[in-house]
Amino acid sequence: MRESRTFAERTKVLKTDEVKKRYFLVFEGASTEKIYFEALENARDDVEIDPLVELVPIIRSYSEDGWSNPKKILDRIIANLEEKETGQFTYESLLNRIMDYLYDEKILTTSKVQARALWRILENGCEKVIKRCLNDKVDNLSEACNKLIEYLNQESDVVNIINDISDIIRESNITYDSRFDKICLIVDRDKESFLATSKNNQYDYVLRTCREKGFGFYVSNPCFEFWLLLHFDEVLNLDKDKLLENPLVTAKRRYTEHELRKLLPGYSKSKYNVEILIRNLSIALCNAEKFCEDEDLLISEVGTNMRKLILSLVRKVLQSN
Repeated sequence: MRESRTFAERTKVLKTDEVKKRYFLVFEGASTEKIYFEALENARDDVEIDPLVELVPIIRSYSEDGWSNPKKILDRIIANLEEKETGQFTYESLLNRIMDYLYDEKILTTSKVQARALWRILENGCEKVIKRCLNDKVDNLSEACNKLIEYLNQESDVVNIINDISDIIRESNITYDSRFDKICLIVDRDKESFLATSKNNQYDYVLRTCREKGFGFYVSNPCFEFWLLLHFDEVLNLDKDKLLENPLVTAKRRYTEHELRKLLPGYSKSKYNVEILIRNLSIALCNAEKFCEDEDLLISEVGTNMRKLILSLVRKVLQSN
């Protein structure tokens, strides 16, 4: 995982002794949540997001693409932060960082076919040239980078890449500082993937681990679309039992998304009219209080504690029209 943009060294702002607090937003979904928070960032002057707050979305690296299990995502974030502290990481992490570099340098763009081919070459380089498994620890970063990039240049038709990118790889850590910043895990209470059984209570594990680490755990039951629904007063008239169960109502859509599309025509997970939602932010904050907001209870009740996250970011919210 990596930050969605490159940051300079943390600096003081507003000519005070205060420093910016970064909220690292770790999304379960690939697009829906990112669209919403990018719009919130774009409206930060209108919404009056605290000038000392910086929103930093976290992007999935190649081998993490498609992950939807909150426990798996949380464990990877913790592993990335430990790598930053120790300076040691696995070959899988190294390969991900090389892929991140290829994307950042526009050597890779949107072609999944090309990305898959390059990843396979890097995997083969680990196995055949370095003779290591992806779970093995990297012993010599500079040497490993040189061998892998040399092999990649030989086996692919990508633009020639400099061999020694070890410094770039080494500096590609998430710039989280526990003294100032906050990791925010934003997930769905999806009963099919986010298990909460007596033998495998992933919900309890994620909640407890976030508290131990000082991370924010923001969950919507049944899904993030429920938070979007809260931007409309019509949500108060919906069937709570159906919201909680969130059954399929068409071949492709569940109840929550189906109802959202009635209020937000054309909605899809990768594209929607987010501006109207931001304008209705005060409505969402008011409506959220009418449902469960307690993360201990959200395991089994309709609601979301997203309001707590939003209120920690803003000093004043938009007035409803």
